[in-house]
Amino acid sequence: MRRLLAVLALLQLTACATTHTNDPQNPTPPVPRPVPPDASEARRLGTEADKLLEDGRYEDALFLYRRAWNDGFRHPDGLYYAGVIAARAGSLDECIVWLERAADEGFSATQSLTTEPSLEAVRTHAAWSRIAEKVAANARKDAPAATSQN
Repeated sequence: MRRLLAVLALLQLTACATTHTNDPQNPTPPVPRPVPPDASEARRLGTEADKLLEDGRYEDALFLYRRAWNDGFRHPDGLYYAGVIAARAGSLDECIVWLERAADEGFSATQSLTTEPSLEAVRTHAAWSRIAEKVAANARKDAPAATSQN
């Protein structure tokens, strides 16, 4: 048994010695940078999802909102609508994720958030108060800009 362990240890050391990565004669190639998402594709998907939502095709719209998110779609209203659709589909946890994303991206329509009937069941979720506070904070930030433009 000791002999087997010694052989395994020797093989491990040999493997380490032959895979040296700091050899100037054989440098390791650089790690490729991740490809950034295509913003135009994300916008296109988001716009298409908005149209599906208007047509009442909620499941298709939510599917496209998911794809758009993965491609970099970050429009707060679209993220909010994805949350509403998820709530209508009965997926409260997914709804919370979308609403949190919307709040993080600057969604500020507190009245929509508090009066949308589809969100009634979500308002008892533990994360609801945190989301509502973020949206209210976004609204407070937007309020001075709206009054100074008038």
